[in-house]
Amino acid sequence: MKNLFDFATRELSQDAFLRWLLENYDDLELQDAAGDLLQEFCGIDMKEVKRVDTTAQWCNIDIAAWITLKDDRKAALFIEDKTYSEEHNQLDNYDNHIKWCENEYARIYKIFYKTDIISDNEKTRINNTKNTNKWRVYSIEEILPLFEKYINSGNLILRQFAEHVVNVYRATQNTQMPESNGSHIDYLKWISYFEKTVKPQLLEGYQDKCKFFVTKAGQYPYVYMSIEKSGYDKIVPKLEIRSRDCLPVSEQYPKRNINIRFLCYDMPETDVPQQQVLIEKIKQGGRFATKGMVQNRNGKEKYYPKQIGYLDHVTVKDESAFIQKIKEYIGYYLELMQDWK
Repeated sequence: MKNLFDFATRELSQDAFLRWLLENYDDLELQDAAGDLLQEFCGIDMKEVKRVDTTAQWCNIDIAAWITLKDDRKAALFIEDKTYSEEHNQLDNYDNHIKWCENEYARIYKIFYKTDIISDNEKTRINNTKNTNKWRVYSIEEILPLFEKYINSGNLILRQFAEHVVNVYRATQNTQMPESNGSHIDYLKWISYFEKTVKPQLLEGYQDKCKFFVTKAGQYPYVYMSIEKSGYDKIVPKLEIRSRDCLPVSEQYPKRNINIRFLCYDMPETDVPQQQVLIEKIKQGGRFATKGMVQNRNGKEKYYPKQIGYLDHVTVKDESAFIQKIKEYIGYYLELMQDWK
């Protein structure tokens, strides 16, 4: 049977699972798993619990759990739940709402829960909230031991979520070039591959010359690595490599497709003259294809093309050649960008 959570990959689906688990705290098949969460997040023993109610999007917080103990004391658990996306400075605002619960709920617990790797920068933002009662951070490494023990659970939903957590964890540890690009797990594998294998090799030659950034492309079906010349406090032209452009040519041939795009997203209008010069350099150099470039829209000749160059129908024989090709084009990119102000 295919796993439900291979399809239900959005944060709302994960919210629903956590609420379902917490509210079924008294179910014989689920009480151990629900108890693990309450013990881990709140230090509350299941034997103390009289009632658990949950609310979705209370003051925009993903999950609020209202816990009544058998002695009628009350506790509140707030969970900000993530899959891919990062914390974007919303926690201080949530804290302002949570403080209004302090009179009724003497015990308040706040969890930042993400079934993915959490970067050091994201952890810093979470820890820098103003409230002295900080949000406790749970990344996939901390979530794994809470659920992997239930991979043989008699409850199908719990068992499949446990399988999903294990698969996510394994994907975040991946160091091999993925073979596909069609699922949530594939995207995690690509992120891990770019971060753990490709990026370290690129940093060997370009650590002080370029900035590297890897992420899932929002709602779009691919992961990308962007490579940008260092030394600017503004948006500049960059290279971008997308996972969907790096797949095997076919099942019979181990060769890999590769497309390195030269992009100019969201740049200031003041850089239009520089961009026109850069485009001419790219055209004269001949190493990036430029056909189909849009340079005139609605009668405006200085319209910014988003893509000013790309590799056209290029393949490499193996993973080593793939990384070497990226290095080659980073060098060429820096050469083209040497006069950029």
